Amino acid sequence: MTSLLIGVGVPVWQGAAFVAETLESVLNQRGVQFKLFISIDGADADSERACLPFASDPRVQIVLQPRRLGWVKNTAAVLAGAGEQAEFVCVQPHDDWVETNYLATLLDAARAHPNAAVVFSDLAVFGTHEGVLSQESVTGTPIERQSVLLTRHFNAVAYRGLNRTSVLKTVPPISGNKFGDFACDTVWMARLARAGDLIRVPVAIYHKRFRPGSAHAQWENWHKWQKGAAWVQHCLDMLAEALPVATNNEERQLLIDAARTRLWLVHTELGPYAKQIKALSGIRRWGMQMAFEAGAAIRSDIGPLGPYTARLGSHATN
Repeated sequence: MTSLLIGVGVPVWQGAAFVAETLESVLNQRGVQFKLFISIDGADADSERACLPFASDPRVQIVLQPRRLGWVKNTAAVLAGAGEQAEFVCVQPHDDWVETNYLATLLDAARAHPNAAVVFSDLAVFGTHEGVLSQESVTGTPIERQSVLLTRHFNAVAYRGLNRTSVLKTVPPISGNKFGDFACDTVWMARLARAGDLIRVPVAIYHKRFRPGSAHAQWENWHKWQKGAAWVQHCLDMLAEALPVATNNEERQLLIDAARTRLWLVHTELGPYAKQIKALSGIRRWGMQMAFEAGAAIRSDIGPLGPYTARLGSHATN
């Protein structure tokens, strides 16, 4: 057994129906030394009862939050708690499960890639959706990593990966937004990518459950105008994470252009709302455009961005 300690953080809220399967899958991990930190989010007696049978295992620590934190702050809590005295830490949502070689496989990849901030596997999806979610590794210079994330990545596959705790100490914790914390996991990956590579392990050894009532399902049910506003905010948040790596005006402009590419969903695999946003009327798209340009100017220190319609070209008018 390796001497490196892995912390596994499980944020739980209304998870009584699933959390036992999740915890058993973690406790059945082989070939690694780990501890399991469970944070039950506020007054959730059913989840507490489902977790208590595991409290006798010396590897398990259970914390009952005195008030409801929400999924983002509870995720930050489990990363902090599980990361104490651990070299690596990961988030394990309460309704997913992992195969017995999951942690050992990711730990081997982390050892092979010392510059990685995160190593992650593909996701085998089940429930209301089925298939495999995968995203390619994000490597290169910090500016190259942010450019790839802005233009190519949406699904936060790496969010469930193995993080170096030394990297987590260099960036602020995961944070939320006013749109139901929409896509904060994706923004969190951009934050970590400022510090290192995101390395894919191309095997589907993590099993992600899609179900009615989840945060992702709620986002899908929003009105199209709310989806448009949330998407603008998300693109600006991604830009805000990317801009600190820019070292000159040219690099700042490159990142702003990449965020604009993301806004207009040039690559249709980006985002859950591609069809709805592309189908918006010209006036609605103009409103999104104006909101983005204003927000981008605020986030950049290079002054006014100049006429944007020429740079947007067909993306603003199609």
